[in-house]
Amino acid sequence: MPIFYERDDEHRRIVTTAVGIVTYEQTVAIIERQAAEHAWSYAALHDARGSASVPTPDEVRRLLMHIGKLTTKNGPRGPVAFVVEDPMLSKMGQWYASMGDLTALNIRVFRSVDEADEWLASVA
Repeated sequence: MPIFYERDDEHRRIVTTAVGIVTYEQTVAIIERQAAEHAWSYAALHDARGSASVPTPDEVRRLLMHIGKLTTKNGPRGPVAFVVEDPMLSKMGQWYASMGDLTALNIRVFRSVDEADEWLASVA
């Protein structure tokens, strides 16, 4: 699986690292795992610098709908930080974040893990 998942209960944080091609289904599986492990309210840092995939607008919409269903079931989702370098992935991440704002998700896109860590610490 090209998404590596780490759970840090002490800091209430999920860290994922994407490598290579990442499918919509793999992304959904990671999000469902966070919910199934009762870590839905944990902050999440998604490092997508190694990803060779850019989701389509339809996939982003479907993902937001799925997250909405999980939020209805599990309560508010914790803050989410994406770390990206690819300009197209950054653009899609920014669009995802703006769509998330409309549904009370707290999502931001960063170019470095340090920036993402700092932001997550400030909002946690």
